[in-house]
Formats: sequence, C-alpha cells, structure tokens
Amino acid sequence: MKFDSIKSWLQSLGVDQHLNLVTLLIDFAIVLVIAFLAYQILKLIINRGVHRALKHAPERWYSALVTTGFFWRCANLAPVIVLYSAIPVVFTGDYKSWQEPASTVVAVYLTWVITSILTALTNVIECAYEYSSKAKEVPITGVVQVAKLIIVLTAIIISVAIIMNKSPLYLLSGIGAMTAIVMLVFRDTLMGFVAGVQLATNRMVAIGDWIEVPAHLVDGVVLEIGLITVKVENWDKTIVYLPTYALIHESFKNWQGMVNTGGRRIKRALMIDLDTSELVDDETLSEWTETYFQQNVDDWLAQNELQKPVSNLTVFRVYANQFLQQHPKIHKQMTTIARLLEPTPAGIPLELYGFSTDTNWTGYEAIQSSITETLYTSMRNFGLRHYQYLHKTASKSVKE
Repeated sequence: MKFDSIKSWLQSLGVDQHLNLVTLLIDFAIVLVIAFLAYQILKLIINRGVHRALKHAPERWYSALVTTGFFWRCANLAPVIVLYSAIPVVFTGDYKSWQEPASTVVAVYLTWVITSILTALTNVIECAYEYSSKAKEVPITGVVQVAKLIIVLTAIIISVAIIMNKSPLYLLSGIGAMTAIVMLVFRDTLMGFVAGVQLATNRMVAIGDWIEVPAHLVDGVVLEIGLITVKVENWDKTIVYLPTYALIHESFKNWQGMVNTGGRRIKRALMIDLDTSELVDDETLSEWTETYFQQNVDDWLAQNELQKPVSNLTVFRVYANQFLQQHPKIHKQMTTIARLLEPTPAGIPLELYGFSTDTNWTGYEAIQSSITETLYTSMRNFGLRHYQYLHKTASKSVKE
C-alpha cells in the first residue's frame, strides 16, 4: 500500500502549507474507507456463503450461530487487519513517531473485537444447549454469565497492559493486594455464582418449576435462572427477581415433584357435630349398606373389619373413604383415605386425604370443592350435622 502519489498530486495542486498533515489525513481517510469496504465485503460473504451452508445444518446450530451474531462479530476482524497493516505506511516521515500510539489503539481495539467474538461464542453454546433435554433440569445461564465476566475482566487487564506497555502478569500480581476490595464489590456476583453451581449440581430448581418462597413473597413459575437473580412469575402475573443465593441460604418449596408425579394433594377436614353421632339399629344399618354400598350387612362388616354395634359416624367415614377411592379424578396409585382426627371444640374433624389427577390450580380447586360439597351435603343422610358455631350458640341460648 503506497501513498506517495497522493503527496505528489497535492504538490501539483500547489498545496505546500501543512502538506505532510494534509497527506496524512487523506491517507488515513482512504484507509478507513478500505477498512469499511473490507468489513462490508466480509459481511456479504458471510451472508451469502456461511448462512446458506448453515441452512442444511441442525436447527439448533443454525439458530445459535446466526441469531447470536457470532459471524457478524467475526467480520470486525477485517478492518482491524487493514488498520494494522496501514500503520507503517500512513505514519511516515514527520509522523513516524505516531506508529507506536496508533499500534496501541489498534491492539486495544483488536482485544475488544476478540472479546466480543468470545462472548458471542458463549451465547452460541448457551443457545445450542437450550435445545438439549437437560437444559430445563440443569440451566447453564449462570455459568455462561460467569464466563462472560471472566472474559471481560481479562480484556480489561490486557487493555491496560497494552496501554501501559507492561506484561499482563505484572498487573495480575498487583490484583492480589486488591482481593478484599474485589470480594466486596463482586460479593453478590460471587455468592450468586456459588449458589448457581449448587442449584445446577443438585438440581434443586430448574426453569419451569413452580416454587414457593414465603419470605420473599414468591409463589409462581421460574422463568430464568441468572448469575445474580432468579426471575419468577407469580400466579398473579407479577414478576419477582429473587437473589440466587436466597434459594441456598433460605428454605423454599419446589412443587415440581407434585407436577411430575401427576397428583396434587387434597387435604380437607369436614367438621362434624359430635352431638349428632349415635349408634345405628340393625334395620337402618341394613338399609344404608344396601343403598350406599350395594352390599348386605354381613359382607359390609367383614370387608371393613367392623362389628356391631356401629355408629352413624362410622358408616359415614366408610362412605366418604369409598367415595374418594371411586372418584374418577382421584389418583388411584397414591394414598387415599378418610380418617377421624382428634376432637376439637369445633367438633370432630373427618379428614379427606387424597391426590387429584389434575395438578392445575383451577381444575384442582374444582375437584376439591366438588368432593367437599358432596360429602357435606350427604352428611345429613346419615343423621349427622356439620358443626357451625353460630348454630351451636343459638341452640344453647334456646335451651337456657
């Protein structure tokens, strides 16, 4: 690359004052134009060549390499090469001393071009990993962010070393004395990184999991697990950014196990008025077993390991247990039981325990409410009444 003809051309035009400076400016402008053209040509080659070749590659690699802008950033190497090659040609004569500062500027620029390429490469890896079956269980967003942080910090050290004309090792030796300050400044980042590694290693939480952290008012689905924060969308559609290390240092509930097993627990208690509990005579018991269990009394007693006399509370408990086990929306492979708990001042609780096959909130609540409503209504068929505080108070007042 020779620019002597430009100087001769300027002299022929009668430019004598500041000839060298004008020549330098024109030469530098030409170099910038050439660098820009080199960048555009390389982009064109990438657009028509590489993109077409990648269309035949697997979708995850095409998406990763194209959408992350990896090749566009690689195109920035072209102007760097042009600028670096032009330095000894442009800066000559009176401006030869400018070669070293110009080389320094280009070297710093090259450092950050390479940095942008490496960060794009981490994006490529992350994007390709998202297509993996393990991406949901073991997210690598935190690891990628740490890698980017290390790349940028390294670029800063190298840039300072280039400007100071020192070895990067010389600067690294001085960082030891600043460790305490670095630990203080990057406290959340370091704690988040450690927490992210533990979360990924132990598979404590993954994207798409339903988690509940009462201390931080979190109750929703995990959208993103980052280096410092975990993004959660609550059921009321609010977005919460939870510190990553909070999931390690504090307890939280992960409902994903419930979702994976396909059963959501139902645990409700019917409060029964003990004053309505009484023994059942043989005729009534025979009628109830035939009507509600389609069995004769002896078979029903043997099947449920019962003996006479039997109370109406016992018959209703067996009826509630059978109702749960035969319900089409109750999980048959999970524990299902209706049991009496310890009596309380508000009556004796009959606990309904089982698992709904519908784990979605609306479906689950509908099933749970339907079961409770049916059994509360059926209670009167067995001579029982649910406990109601106002009713009891009114009854006592009337007796007094």
